[in-house]
Amino acid sequence: MFNLKERACQRYQIQMEEHLDAPEAVGSDADLAAHLQTCGDCRESFAAAQLSRRLFADAEEPLVEFAPSEPFVTRVMATIREEEGRLNAPGPMWRPLEILASRFALVAAVVLLALCVFLGEFAPALRQPEFIPTTTAIEVTGDWPEPPAQPATQDEILMSVVDVDNGI
Repeated sequence: MFNLKERACQRYQIQMEEHLDAPEAVGSDADLAAHLQTCGDCRESFAAAQLSRRLFADAEEPLVEFAPSEPFVTRVMATIREEEGRLNAPGPMWRPLEILASRFALVAAVVLLALCVFLGEFAPALRQPEFIPTTTAIEVTGDWPEPPAQPATQDEILMSVVDVDNGI
């Protein structure tokens, strides 16, 4: 598990962090200095921490101030709004159903076209058979009277109107 040296180093690591944060506030520097003289690992890590603290202390203020331009901010915000609108829109939910419906419509159109071609070319004719009389001349005989002949002159027309037999 842990040996005594590691436990002591952990206690001093806390003191080293406190010393780096506020070097004038820590009062037990004598214990820390004594430990750093005896422990080489802690001495190396404390020196590296002091060096990194100095490097970051110099770089606290940025060398170049970055201020985004107005068109950049406008473009980024417009892109964010478009993406949010696209994600919140009901369209993406219905898109797979639209694709499926279009495929069904395409298949139905192809089947209908194939059925029309089949019925037009290969199906038997559905027309009524033409009337073929068994006799060439049909004579009407019996109780039906012969129609009168057409009048040839105007006098015959007048006589047919005045005739007593016509039912007037």
